[in-house]
Amino acid sequence: MLLIPVILFWRPYFFYMIDDWTALINMVQYPFREYLVQADGEQWFPFFYLVFYPLVKIAGERYYLLVLVNCLGTGVISFLLYLFMKRHLPPGVSLILSLGYSVAAVHHAVAWNAFYLCYLLSLGFFLGALLLTGSYLKRPSGALLAGIGLCALLSILSHNYTLTGLLALPLYVLLVGEKPGRLFWGVLWAVAGAYLIFAWGYLSFPGLQAATSHNRQVFAGLPGPGYFAHILVGAFVAPFSYLFWGHNHFPFWAYGAGVLLFLACLAVIRRWGDSRERRWGLWLLLLNALPFVLVSLTRYSKAIDQAYVARYGVFTVIGALLLTGTAWNILSARFSWSMRREGLAAFCLLGLMFAGQMAGLHKWREKYREISRESETCYRELSRDPPGIISPESFRKFCPGAYSSLTASQVQAIHRFLSGLGGK
Repeated sequence: MLLIPVILFWRPYFFYMIDDWTALINMVQYPFREYLVQADGEQWFPFFYLVFYPLVKIAGERYYLLVLVNCLGTGVISFLLYLFMKRHLPPGVSLILSLGYSVAAVHHAVAWNAFYLCYLLSLGFFLGALLLTGSYLKRPSGALLAGIGLCALLSILSHNYTLTGLLALPLYVLLVGEKPGRLFWGVLWAVAGAYLIFAWGYLSFPGLQAATSHNRQVFAGLPGPGYFAHILVGAFVAPFSYLFWGHNHFPFWAYGAGVLLFLACLAVIRRWGDSRERRWGLWLLLLNALPFVLVSLTRYSKAIDQAYVARYGVFTVIGALLLTGTAWNILSARFSWSMRREGLAAFCLLGLMFAGQMAGLHKWREKYREISRESETCYRELSRDPPGIISPESFRKFCPGAYSSLTASQVQAIHRFLSGLGGK
């Protein structure tokens, strides 16, 4: 699982791009303590900044090392997912699904942009909290509750995507646990503690005004139908489509296959699943939908395309795979399929998915390679001369594709920082 993402996604020719520059600018403009608590738009994730800073210092201009870290991190996520899956599905099905996750082309969105290590950290700590919650259901203890609360806190301090998604933890106890009782309240209070600490930090540092920095109308009124359409597409249509294609501009057949598979999974669980499997299916739907309660609120007014952002798929493909595996398991138990027929059906479905992943991946690779080339050219050109010498024509020539608001003085400070020649 560590090796597969490295083979598929590690490339030596990428360079700092897009959101990487936001973090680099903060690194050279602010003292370390101030850098840690800077907001990124409406988001605030100081733990990620704490991790990212030394990694960048070590890697310097060797961006391929940061890409390698993200590829290995993807493998770790796949392994954590396997540990979670095998608590609810047969080991063989769990292994196939977790390996399927490790080869999902949607990982390009994180692997090739070093800054998006924040998503891996957030998802990793969330899965850690989920695994601890499962252990807590079997052997309740204060230490496990503390671990759940700590992982939940580190998840939202790594990236705020899971802010509303943390509610899936107490709901897991309520819907999946045999005798939730007071165990539900214990996990709920652990999550509430994470929320309180995050709220205190957010109000103390970026402040409430940061919440409207990218969407000034976010608190202006009640969201309309577009909001709920954004949740539906982001949580269910996009991830199931990503199972069949590696690029978010899906061909019609990938949309169709994704929607049909989603509806088929729901139908199988509803028709043949027992009460426990139905509750599990409901929890999986909530697992995908809950993060979008907040994400959609800040993004739905921009465009429905925002629901297809590949970075979200790193999270939501998990729910899609688990729903598919659950439906498959129910069908296998319900009908006496021969091993030969069942294996052939599974091979055909997985083969179609894998072919679609690889067919769509090259479009992303070329796009990221182009952005990286522009970004590195901008970096090399602007770091050659003293600040202020670069002409506006040179800036317009090299930089807009890399980072539209980058200045020559910032690039030169970043160059000194990455080269180990000084900097904060």
